[in-house]
Parts: sequence; structure tokens; C-alpha cells
Amino acid sequence: MIGAFRKAMIALNHSHEKLIAPIIADGSIATVGVGDGRMFPLVILDTTERPDIDAAIAAHDHGPPGDVRVQWGKLPHREETVTLILTLLRPVEAVVMVEFDLNKSHGVIVEQILQNRGLYVQPGRPGDRLKDDPQKPKIIVEVADTGFKATWDRLFLAHTALKLRRKGMKRGEAKRAAKEVVERIRKVASMRPFTA
Repeated sequence: MIGAFRKAMIALNHSHEKLIAPIIADGSIATVGVGDGRMFPLVILDTTERPDIDAAIAAHDHGPPGDVRVQWGKLPHREETVTLILTLLRPVEAVVMVEFDLNKSHGVIVEQILQNRGLYVQPGRPGDRLKDDPQKPKIIVEVADTGFKATWDRLFLAHTALKLRRKGMKRGEAKRAAKEVVERIRKVASMRPFTA
């Protein structure tokens, strides 16, 4: 599956941008006036080692909408993950790598991002939750189709089947069950709480 990704270099502004701010919490936000009421996933990143992300998101939150370039990828030697690389261009430049660990059920978040074409990113510290401070600065990032969906579909199905096999299912049984699990996840990911 790794062969589906092309090798590429990520242009960094500073060496600290190679540090991944791990996901410490997640949730979903739906607002009537944003994205036609779609349910966007939210990830709270531990930015303890990346205060530049705090500053960049605060600048985006308090000013006019900024520009963000997105690209899906896979970091070397991290087989159980996929990464969304966010390049914030305006008003403050920063590179943020959001890593989704399929062993931690982050595949559901990736599905939501792909279905709803966006996500919220919020800086935080361990223990932070959306419910504790819903007004904390965050940005919404539009994630247009980059051609990743077909690769993701194969990867997510294969990983789901592998997890089921690790739980004791036989190969054929795990493949069939994985299709059902992925379909259920997609159905939930595409739900819209607000309709016109």
C-alpha cells in the first residue's frame, strides 16, 4: 500500500516545523452558516513543542480568512498513519503536519474530512477538550479533492480487515466484515445535522 504514495520533499520555513503536534482530542462541529451545515471534524493538537502553531492559528482566527494549502501523505517509517500536511500561507506562514494513527481509530476522522471536505484545527495542551473551551481559537481548513480518496479507500479497507484478523477472524470473513464496517463509518461521516 505504501507504493501508492510518491516521494516528495516538504518545504519547511523553520526546522521546528518537522515536529508533529499529536492529536490529543477530537470532536465535530456543525454550524448552519458554515459549509452548508456539514459536520466538520475537529482535531485538538498538542502544541506544547510547537508554539508557532498557537501563534499562526491566533493570527488566522483574529484576522481575515487566510490561505491554506493541503496535501495528504505518509511519513517514512510510520506504517500505521497518514498525514495531512497544512501549509498556512496567510496571514502567518507555518507548516503543520496532522498525523492520523489508524490504530487509534483516527480513520473515522479521515473519513469525515474526505466526506465533508474540511476540518477544524485547534491548538491545545494535554487534557484539553472542545467542551471545556468551545471559544478557543481554531481555524477551519477546506480540504479539496487532491486525488487521495482512491488511495485512502484501499488503505482504510485493508487496515480495517487487518484489525479484524488480529481479533481472530479468518481472511475472507475479515474482508467481508471490513466492507460493512467501512460502509457504516461512511454513513455516519456523511450525516448533516442541519438541512436547508
